[in-house]
Amino acid sequence: MLLAVKYAPKKLGEIIGNSDKIEVIKQWLLQWLSAKARKPLLIYGPPGVGKSSVAYALKQEFDLDLIEMNASELRNKNRVERVLGQSTLAGSLFGRGKIVLIDDADILAGRKDSGGSTAIKNFLSDANCPAIVTASNVWDKSFAPIRAECELVEFKKINKLSIKKQIDHIAKLEKLPVSAEIITAIAEGANGDLRAALNDLTALGPTNRVHEKDIFQIVRGIFKAQTYAEAREAISGDIDYDLIKLWVDQNIPAEYEDKNEVAAAYNSLSLADVFDGRIRKTNWQFLKYSIDLATSGVALAKSKPYHKFTKYNFPSWLKDMSRSMERRAMLKAVGSKIGSRVHASRKDAIGYLPLLKEFGKTHPKELMDFYEFSEEELAFVLETSVSKLKS
Repeated sequence: MLLAVKYAPKKLGEIIGNSDKIEVIKQWLLQWLSAKARKPLLIYGPPGVGKSSVAYALKQEFDLDLIEMNASELRNKNRVERVLGQSTLAGSLFGRGKIVLIDDADILAGRKDSGGSTAIKNFLSDANCPAIVTASNVWDKSFAPIRAECELVEFKKINKLSIKKQIDHIAKLEKLPVSAEIITAIAEGANGDLRAALNDLTALGPTNRVHEKDIFQIVRGIFKAQTYAEAREAISGDIDYDLIKLWVDQNIPAEYEDKNEVAAAYNSLSLADVFDGRIRKTNWQFLKYSIDLATSGVALAKSKPYHKFTKYNFPSWLKDMSRSMERRAMLKAVGSKIGSRVHASRKDAIGYLPLLKEFGKTHPKELMDFYEFSEEELAFVLETSVSKLKS
């Protein structure tokens, strides 16, 4: 599971950054709950700053039913009217209050749609329950009708220190072997986007729950299973299903020899992705279908059992992402240290690397001391390993 999803805030107080605006939003909802109607909120700002998380946190903290529409559903007038109109008029099954989230509404700006923007504007003007609209760019002229129906709340980028503290905290909880230098580099490179920082952290440490010595047994159990029950048994226990799906995806061609079996297995895996896309933090009832399709569905795609030995390969996507992320994070960390010494930007400082490499071949200690490099950073600059530095 992505760390951004796993550690999504469940209460307003868990949202990082924009604390003054969070308090404004809380007071806005409390007025709604005390029967004092307010205009819908339009929360705008750059990606990864918690705009959508606010609605999910309000749902959890105040025990509300969440009615959500995302960007892919907003263009069609009939769809908007059916979901927003009928859902808000209908009573809650459990007698709870409701909150509406219209996510990424600015996707309509400057584009043709089938009356979706008009339907949203009409809903907002007569909304009888709290509604939150999120957007990145609210100043497009075509977005003005929606903007006019709302109270505006601007979210700013999250500062680097807050991002650093959060990803450091999560890295420790996940027991990820990530150095302080890498965490600093991730925080600096996130540009105020906490979600991007957590995605970077996910790529550097995909899981600590499935050990390498166990993963082959799990994958083998899925591919060799001949019944639904056997495939589900292979994944019993504390398993990272996202990681398992990557392993299954990588090794379908290695296990199955018949092209029709390969096609059927990938079709089942792609359907699992469809359900994953529908989960989105709230529809977790779809998870069981995703797991069944990615495991039992793939297992039963074969027409006959394979008794051969198959060498299962590590997912190339994870390997490539990990290498790429580690290199980018190291470049940022090294560039920042060089830049602070030569009075240049981090990007410009990277241009000094060939010169520093040559100097470091004969004066590694001086180079390390002057730029305050760690051993890992010095090895990176010299394009060698830490063990060779010490030898």
